[in-house]
Amino acid sequence: MAQKCVYVALSFILAMVLFVHDDRAFAAGTTYYVSSSTGNDVNDGTSAGTPWQTLAKISSHTFNPGDKILLKSGDTWNESVSLRGSGTTLHPIQITSYGSGSKPNLRSSAPAVVSMTNEGGWIISGLDIECTTTNALTSPSTANRAIDITYNVEGSWSNISIEGNRIRGPGINSNSEGILISAVYPTNKHSEVARNIVISNNEVYNLGWRAIGVAGWDSTLSDSHKSSALFRNVKVHNNVAYQLGNQGIVIGNSNHSTIKWNVVHDAGQYTGAGVTWGPGGIWPIASSYVDVMFNEVYNMSDSNTGHDASGLNIDWSNEYINVQYNYAHDNKGNGVTTMANINSRITENKVKSNRGETSIGTGQIALSDFTADTGRYSGLKNLIVANNLIVVDQANTSALSSKDTSSGNSWSGDSFQNNRIVMTNGILGTSAYNIGLSAPVDLINDNRFYQASGTAFQAERFGVSYGTMAAWRSATGFDLGSTVSVLDNAAPGNPSGGSATWNSGSLGISITWTAASDAGSGLNHYNIYRSTTPSFTPAYSNMVGESTTASFTDRQELQSGTTYYYLIEAEDNNGNISSGTTPASAISGTIPALTRKFEAFKDVGVIAQGPVWYYHKWDGTNYTPLANYYAPWRMWRDGSTFLTVGENLQSPDGSDSVRTWLAPEDGEITLSSNEAIRILNTGAGADGVNVRILKNNAQIWPASGWQQVIYGTTVSSPTLTLDVIKGDAIRFVVNQNSTNLYDTVYWNPIVNYNSTYLLSDNFEGSTGRWAVQSGSWSVVTDSSSKKYKQTGYSGGLTTAGTDSWSNYTLASDIHISNAAAGGGFANLVFRLTDANNKYFVFISNMHGIEIKKTIAGTQTVLASKAHTINVGTTYRVSVEVTGNRMDMYVDGVLQLSATDPAFTFSKGKIGLETYNATVLYDNFILAEQ
Repeated sequence: MAQKCVYVALSFILAMVLFVHDDRAFAAGTTYYVSSSTGNDVNDGTSAGTPWQTLAKISSHTFNPGDKILLKSGDTWNESVSLRGSGTTLHPIQITSYGSGSKPNLRSSAPAVVSMTNEGGWIISGLDIECTTTNALTSPSTANRAIDITYNVEGSWSNISIEGNRIRGPGINSNSEGILISAVYPTNKHSEVARNIVISNNEVYNLGWRAIGVAGWDSTLSDSHKSSALFRNVKVHNNVAYQLGNQGIVIGNSNHSTIKWNVVHDAGQYTGAGVTWGPGGIWPIASSYVDVMFNEVYNMSDSNTGHDASGLNIDWSNEYINVQYNYAHDNKGNGVTTMANINSRITENKVKSNRGETSIGTGQIALSDFTADTGRYSGLKNLIVANNLIVVDQANTSALSSKDTSSGNSWSGDSFQNNRIVMTNGILGTSAYNIGLSAPVDLINDNRFYQASGTAFQAERFGVSYGTMAAWRSATGFDLGSTVSVLDNAAPGNPSGGSATWNSGSLGISITWTAASDAGSGLNHYNIYRSTTPSFTPAYSNMVGESTTASFTDRQELQSGTTYYYLIEAEDNNGNISSGTTPASAISGTIPALTRKFEAFKDVGVIAQGPVWYYHKWDGTNYTPLANYYAPWRMWRDGSTFLTVGENLQSPDGSDSVRTWLAPEDGEITLSSNEAIRILNTGAGADGVNVRILKNNAQIWPASGWQQVIYGTTVSSPTLTLDVIKGDAIRFVVNQNSTNLYDTVYWNPIVNYNSTYLLSDNFEGSTGRWAVQSGSWSVVTDSSSKKYKQTGYSGGLTTAGTDSWSNYTLASDIHISNAAAGGGFANLVFRLTDANNKYFVFISNMHGIEIKKTIAGTQTVLASKAHTINVGTTYRVSVEVTGNRMDMYVDGVLQLSATDPAFTFSKGKIGLETYNATVLYDNFILAEQ
């Protein structure tokens, strides 16, 4: 059967199921009320007049999609709570407050005040969660965490929101921590665990270890996990964290994530002994494609370690980190620091008044290559430091420092350009640069220095000091295009005449204003601030960007149909700000939902291949991973040959160059590209290349042979829609034709998920995901397509999936080809623990249709009806499972509904089962609710 036709059939059934689901009253869930002052656990908890009393009652209950748990405002619980059950995208489970007064107070010294393990689809909001441990910060006991969410089995979780809570502890010297989301997996785990995590608008303070953390733990090595694949689309936004013994916000093992609009101050304040982890205000670690934007960090100290105490840090084993539009000031260490990382950017930040008193270096921006992960990555490569305002106003500090601290690969490709450097008058021991041995910065140019005399200069490189700009330029070749000017302390004029409109073409709000003027150092840019209230004070925590012209388009995390208010201020080259602002406002239009999208150019992994894009050569027999990432070319390379794969370029050699996308989950995808395929250049001997696309080992474009690409003639990358199963390989192959001369090809494939499934199978490939428990199962060809067949009349069961699956729709084509005289049965099994404990639906040629459960081998009928099922006819059977409700469809028509008041099985695997019949299954899907 053609893949597209299969998809249309599956989509039709899913659309029908979801449509029915959305219209049902039960989908809204049940609201439970809890009051420590007026409640009783014998109550049903379903009204404010009959609330439960304890958090233990909540912990004993497994909740369903759409449920709400409301805690009475003003009440206090001196106990912890464990949250059970999973919500869905449309119907999350929420725990929050009801009534008036202060936030409900949950306080405990347990390892977690609020905990959750292997669940998704939750909103935790509006609570006051308090750690009460009396253990000291360095106590060997388990830390007392306010919110602790853990993943430790295979599954696919999403949609956790922690919003608007007050998180606090007993003090900066306590063994306490705020919010931690962690994944505990073995070393070889390099795939997604959870996605769509939002931690926003929380106040976190008076804790020992850390305010907010996302982290992976390597259960094999008992060490921090090194993969950046574990978490995708983590958003840490608009939080305030302060009075902390050690860390601020630490985001690890994450990709395509954002840390925005947070304020962290007065962290690293522990002054005792025993802490070895140098603190930072905000930092990603072992992550990729993370935006750190619009944050303010100040008054960081070093927890008495002598290390770090920095505002913002690109830590080790990071790649493609963007640190932009942040304000880091008055920290004991540096404003912005780095550890060992590659292909990152530090741009348009403001750093000032940082004291540089710790081990990283003296710079307001301090570069280092420190790492405890030299086996995975070392060195500092391809870092861009540009367009920052750097104010050197502390004794014995510099604008930029670099320091080699770890063994391994050397530094390369790092640059420092177009920065504004203000050297404050009368401060002892300051300098422009302090470049350390074995820590070179390859390009330093086009910077603008502002200082009282307009001519003084001091810098050090590799242990040699330079007292004039001329000597520095002559010895290093740096700053040939840089300038030195006199300080300007006067503010620029005010912008005026602001206006804003929704721009449907750019999906943003376009703002214009009348330009300001500056008679001193010159206008550098405008700062644009935003709020949903008309009166607000400009701050980095509400900034949405900068513009060098009198116009700007805001696309930062906009919500549909919302009125946004803007303030625009002018800033000159010395960092002086206009005394006034000009306002503007507009209502946003419709913001379409984001798709699950993977683009070769934006997803390339350079520290390790994966998690979804891989880079191979094909020698006619084997796909072999390319040996290493070659930083100067920004490409994966096959040793000394010219065979490479880069962000959007491929070059073949004697073997084919192959970019491979591995499907992270089941679903329907569309393949495309942002531009046509083309050869970059040409010369003598060039003969073009051949290209094609494979799904696993089957060619899907062109229909046969190769598509030739020659210089000067572009080839449109095809738009293809097809189903994939987790682990399927889509291969974009470039062949050299006869020679490898001038064969570098631009090709930027894009993969969009149109819909996703927990599992799908058309049985055209391996049945490796199915575990046969009984019977005789095999893949057969029937009516020109593959089917999964069970022939044992005594019965057969095959299972798939994980024990954590909870709410889903499963559907399959079912064909009973032979049946016993007394009737044959074909089942879809769900929430299966084992063969004797499960739910299932069945069709039978003699017994109609039923929904049943089996407990310890004993069957109970939950719903049944007569329904014609003919031997030799294929039926599309599906069941939707939401909480304790089950709905069975045959050929797209709802036939049976049942609830299980006992809610016997809340999670489990799925299965196919037969009895007294030969049965064929096809086009199986399992879609999350």
